[in-house]
Amino acid sequence: MAEPVDTSDLWICPSCGKKYVTANTWHSCGFHSVEGFLEGVPPEARALWERLVEMVGRCGEVTLHAGAGRIGFMVRVRFAGISALSSRGMSLHFWLKERVDSARFARVEHLGGRDWIYRVRIERLEDLDDEVQGWLCRAYEVGCQRA
Repeated sequence: MAEPVDTSDLWICPSCGKKYVTANTWHSCGFHSVEGFLEGVPPEARALWERLVEMVGRCGEVTLHAGAGRIGFMVRVRFAGISALSSRGMSLHFWLKERVDSARFARVEHLGGRDWIYRVRIERLEDLDDEVQGWLCRAYEVGCQRA
């Protein structure tokens, strides 16, 4: 597991309490919860979620940020997240500072410079394998702002 990351200098929104690297960062101040996101989720989808949380936890300590229709994983910045959690699986996305090629990617977005967002469809527990673990831990380093 990675060394703890100092997040004491993050700006905290006075309205919703969410933390950001930059003061007054634009965001929607919704009050969403992980529990609300998971409400009514079928057992097979919850198992995917629990496995993913365990895998991200192997990379280091994170904060979960629930939004409307998604949950993000954050250290200093958000580096990964999920959406569309259902009996058909979930959509996992993560941020890397390098170009990676894989047939598993459903979508790849180049944000410019060294910033890349990768989307992977996760349908079964077997999809959360060592390759995904490696991507998540590399993305965690981006979340720490060390990459």
